[in-house]
Parts: sequence; C-alpha cells; structure tokens
Amino acid sequence: MRKLVSDNFLDLLLDAVCAVSATGEFVFVNAAFERIFGYPVDEVIGRNMLEFIHPDDRAATVAAAQRVMEGHLQLHFENRYVRKDGRIVHIRWTARWVEQAKVRVAVAHDITELQRSRALQAALHAISEAAHTAEDLISLFEEVHRTIAGLLDARHFSVMLCDEAGLSLHPAYHAAPGGSPAQSIDLERAPALARLLHGEHVQPAPGEGDPHQLTVPLRAAGVAIGMLMLRSEGGYTQEDAELLHFIAGQVATAIDRKRLHVSLQALAERDQLTQLLNRRAFVERLAMAVRNAQDKSSELSVLFLDLDAFKQVNDNFGHDVGDQLLQAVADRLMATVRGVDVVARLGGDEFVVLLEQDLGGRGALLLGERIEQSFSLPFVVGEATLLVRPSVGAARFPVDALDAQQLLRLADAAMYEAKRKKATKGTSVASLAINVLPSAQSAGSGPVLN
Repeated sequence: MRKLVSDNFLDLLLDAVCAVSATGEFVFVNAAFERIFGYPVDEVIGRNMLEFIHPDDRAATVAAAQRVMEGHLQLHFENRYVRKDGRIVHIRWTARWVEQAKVRVAVAHDITELQRSRALQAALHAISEAAHTAEDLISLFEEVHRTIAGLLDARHFSVMLCDEAGLSLHPAYHAAPGGSPAQSIDLERAPALARLLHGEHVQPAPGEGDPHQLTVPLRAAGVAIGMLMLRSEGGYTQEDAELLHFIAGQVATAIDRKRLHVSLQALAERDQLTQLLNRRAFVERLAMAVRNAQDKSSELSVLFLDLDAFKQVNDNFGHDVGDQLLQAVADRLMATVRGVDVVARLGGDEFVVLLEQDLGGRGALLLGERIEQSFSLPFVVGEATLLVRPSVGAARFPVDALDAQQLLRLADAAMYEAKRKKATKGTSVASLAINVLPSAQSAGSGPVLN
C-alpha cells in the first residue's frame, strides 16, 4: 500500500523525478518526465542521460553529477535538454546521491518559460542599447542579428526595408551560409507579403504555410518600414513567430531612432545650402586624416578655394542668385574631384578639398589644374550667365604643417597670396594660381602656377 501511494504521488507531481545510476543510465522516471522531455518512460529507462542533454551542456552536467556522487547536495543546477520533438527545454535540477541504492535521485523543474522571458528581456534591452550605441544602421543590424540568433535559428537572416513609395522591399542587411545574396522584392508580385507587411497577423511567409520561413513586419509608430526574414532547415513554431513578432516591435523602434539620429547627424555635418560637409565636420575629418597620415607615415594635401569677385554677384544679381551659384560651384567641384577626395564649404564662398595619400603634392597640383579647366566654363544660374574664377591655395602635411589647424591656416594664407598675385597683375580674374607658402621645414619650396 505504501509503495502504491508513493508511486501515485510521484506521478502526480508537476516536476520530473528520476533516478540515475552511477554510470549515467536512467533507472526510474515519473510520469511528468514525458510531459517535460517528450519521451515515454519505456524509451528512457536504460539509456544514458547524456543522450538527451544539449551538447554544449554535457561537460558541465558530468562535472555536477560527479560532485553529487561525492556526497555534495546539488541545488539549482541548470542545463538544457533536447526534447523528442527537437525543442530545447531549460531545466533546474536538485539532486543528491543515495548510497544504499547507488543512484542519483533528482528533481527536474522546467524553467523554459522563465529563461525565455529572461532572454527576451535581455534581447529587448540589447536592441534598445544598440539603437543608442551603434555607429550606423549596419552596426545596428549586426547587433539585432546577434541578439535574435541567441533566441532562434537565425543563420539565414535578412532585414528588408521598404522604399519610399512602399512598393518594394530591399535588403538592408543579409546574412546566410555561403554568402548567397538577398534579392529585392516587388510587393505587387508578392501579395501575401504585402498583406503581412500592412496587417497585424503573424504567419510564416512568403510561402504560406512554409514552416521553414519566418517573416514578421517591422512597424514603427504604426507605419510599416520593412520586414525581418528568417529561414531554418529545422523549421519554426507559432511560439517562435510570436516571439519574433514581439522583438520586431523593438527592432522597428530602434531602426526608426537610428534613422533619425543619422538624419540629425547629417544635418549637423552638412552645409544646408550645398549639402557639402560644413566647417565643423571638415575640421574633424581633417584631424582624423592627419592622425592616419602620422600613423602610416604618408602625406596629404589641402586645397583652399575662394571665388573671385563673388560679392559683385550678390550686389548685381541678388543673394538668391549668389546662393544658386554656390550650389552650382559645389556641384562642379564634386564632379571634378576624385571619388576619394573630401569637399567642404567652410562658409561664404570658401571651399576646401582634402586629398589623402597625396605623395609629393602631385594630386593637389593635378586637381588644381582640373578645377581651373572646369571653371573656364560659365555658370548658368537662372537667366544669368556668370564666369567666375577661384583663387586656390594649397598646403601639404607634413611638409608645410604638422597638425590639422596649421595645415588649414597655411592653405588659407596661400589662397590669399594667390588672390594678391592676381591683383598685382591688374585683373580680378586671372588664371589659377596655386601657391604653397614656405614653412620652417621647406623654406623656398612650393610650386606656383601662373
């Protein structure tokens, strides 16, 4: 009778109770074992516990079992088991060694939901933090990928963002084994995706009912901005879909916040009239370039441009025409420089160009010649046809200056020297003059083009 009552009580417990031999084989499990682990009793008895433990947790489990057999009471040891259906369960164990029977008696409490909740909260926090700390959107997407990969199979992972019209999705971030590229998606040809993007439901997509693909919409402030797409050979469950949908809300908020930050940063770094870098951003970029040149023992050059007689344009045609001329000058400079050169407007009619890796200053001389040629063509601004020429000064690091501030100051001084030389010739519009002022290190040196 006592044994009958004992067995019934054990089977009524919500936690799994088991007995394991000294060599690791199950010799007894109660009814709750099947509910938690998915294996019927007759499929467990006689099998080694290591067969069921997550591979990454086996070593720690063996070490914990050894401590139990040495007589230490084991409280709150946690590991992961793989259920019969392939899902992972998180278990908290309490165990002790029974010397008379030569078995470990253990009670297993399923903490999967608790761990899932903890992991979800940690994921939401990580994504929120990344929105503040990531340098750019790609860095944010990489952190989102790492975070989601800690919860789901995310080896195939894409962030797809909507175009401005909301008619197509384009891969903003994609990771897959083998590096297979992601393709843009025309939503008119993918009605299931379009419905998912603009609806509130969650389902595997784009293949309806495809358990291997999981797609959830990204919605920020109620507006669809894109999708998260995952693919797993093992498939996904409805719980996985709901989890990803919950995380997607935080991801969308993070993307929206980072986009705003990038936009505000661009506003802070850009000259609003010409969309070139402004003075502050250029000074920071120049200082960084000088540090890089110091580290690599390389050279760089700065060109400083000022438009001759620009005040007359404003006086004769008005400031609106003057502003349009500055925009046209910026466009022409961008079309003239190399793709690696940095162009900025410092203010007024002053422009600068940074040339990195400019050995011997040859790049500055060649670019000066190209700028002179480009300004030989008039600017058509509204109804006005304007022929303006620049005065240009150049300075080199480390030949003429040893820091960014001095380099910019010398290029500015060289520009004014070029302007002065034009004035002494009796003309306000002269051919381009590049004058590099001699420094303490290079007295008497410096090319002059007249």
